[in-house]
Amino acid sequence: MQGFMITLLICSVTMSALALFYMAITPLLAKRYSVKGCYYAWLVIVIGLIIPFRPQFSNAIVKVDMPSNTAVPIIQVGNGTPVTVPAPVENALPSALSNISWWQITAAVWLAGMIIFLAYYVIKHYRFLKLAARWSENITDEQTLTVFQNLKTQMDLSQNIGLQFCDSIGSPMMIGFVSPRILLPKSDYAKDELRFILKHELVHYQRKDLWYKCLVLIATAIHWFNPIVYLMAKAIDIQCELSCDEKVVRSMGADMRQYYSETIISVVRRQSKLKTALSTNFHGGKKGMKKRIFSIMDMSRKKAGLAVLCGVLIFTLGTGFAFAANESPQNQNVNPPEIIEEDIVISPWNSFGFLPNPDIYAKYAAFGISISDDGTKLLYEGQPVRLFVDEKSEAEAFYLDEAGGANLYVVRNAAGAITGIESITEQKAQEYQAAFFADEPGNVRAAQDSAPTGQNKYDQYQPFGITYSATDEALYFNGQRVKLFVDQYADGWFGAFWTDDAGTVNLAVIRDASGQITSIESISNEKAQEYRIAADENEQNVSNGQDEKIAERMKELYPES
Repeated sequence: MQGFMITLLICSVTMSALALFYMAITPLLAKRYSVKGCYYAWLVIVIGLIIPFRPQFSNAIVKVDMPSNTAVPIIQVGNGTPVTVPAPVENALPSALSNISWWQITAAVWLAGMIIFLAYYVIKHYRFLKLAARWSENITDEQTLTVFQNLKTQMDLSQNIGLQFCDSIGSPMMIGFVSPRILLPKSDYAKDELRFILKHELVHYQRKDLWYKCLVLIATAIHWFNPIVYLMAKAIDIQCELSCDEKVVRSMGADMRQYYSETIISVVRRQSKLKTALSTNFHGGKKGMKKRIFSIMDMSRKKAGLAVLCGVLIFTLGTGFAFAANESPQNQNVNPPEIIEEDIVISPWNSFGFLPNPDIYAKYAAFGISISDDGTKLLYEGQPVRLFVDEKSEAEAFYLDEAGGANLYVVRNAAGAITGIESITEQKAQEYQAAFFADEPGNVRAAQDSAPTGQNKYDQYQPFGITYSATDEALYFNGQRVKLFVDQYADGWFGAFWTDDAGTVNLAVIRDASGQITSIESISNEKAQEYRIAADENEQNVSNGQDEKIAERMKELYPES
């Protein structure tokens, strides 16, 4: 038991330090990476708190000695068989109280605290469900149900999700793991306002945020004695709402984003404190309102956030290197069992790339492959490698370093012998990368960043050869996947702007003097780049002045601030 408690305390301390560090750098990461990536990186920390055990290293920076029972002497008889010598029996019957160690007392207090914590939140959630069931009624308004059903169809949700009015709440929310339902306060909603609210809650359902919240609650219960986990839970709630907002407003212009912000602000006046830890909450509180609105109005392009996720994962696993719990040397056996270390086929991915294993890459030395002196880079003829893949290697040979240059592929003959190493195109390298990280969310910049939501605005271009595929979320032009599609009006604003790095053709809409579409023409990469720059400038122009508008709106809402 003492071993488990020490491991738990080490986990709580190290993960708290990591959580505080991540909270501190989140504002900086948000400038370059998507909110979704930052949100799911928290999941690694949460799981790290729930599962306290880490890979242990003999050369850990900090070692915590675990007390163990007094070693029992061992002697060998003539045939070499080890025999345990029993301890002396005198004074072997102390009082029952003296037999209880302080580790057992600590474990009992921890277990009791965890049970009380969980019981409190489970009872609170149960009472909330009973109250909601008592004061809720099914929505029968045809217009509301039509909007709700259309949203479910657009988001490819076929599950039965309830929709009810509830007098006892002041903010829209979703509850229920087995029978999910959305609760709305009784109010008169505009059609667009209702669509925003329902889509927000359906995004929570689509991403299983209630289960995420359940994991956060379990982590908080296990570490109930640690005040940092409560700060972490609040930070995750904020990121959850920001991430949900990001998906709702994806591909929307500045006007619709501002209207969505107004919808959130309008909920403040109807807010109540009645809620539960296992429900979503459309309004996350006025303290985070300003940050939330700025995030909604941020139209800059950001990276998916895989580097953030991997970085947090490496730091979490690295806590086993920083801290280790080991038995005191005086209590260890004279001849401890031999520890056999397995070869690691591939090291975890960090923000710089894979750490190349010398045992794997030694066989490629004759073909120009080597490892840098510090052991962190794979080199080809002395130059850093970006991607290296050997599909037929017994030990999976895959290396990735975004800072590298060459993309390489190992060529083998029919007998499986290596015959050479060839350079591959960037597109082929992306295919290998996507295949390797097939289970990782957001590993490649996806086309859905510009995918149409709601009614497909690209239908108007169908007579000219443009089709939208919902299966792979891509635009096609006469069978070719579109890389850039732009429809720019005479005043310089864009009626449509689509980018897809996996595409092959750049297209522009041609309109006559009256504004009618006459054709769609292919454009050069140089012209496509000009359109990208113009689009960025438009977004910047739209964003100008938003800070002042938001500040004025917040002042109206919270005059006491």
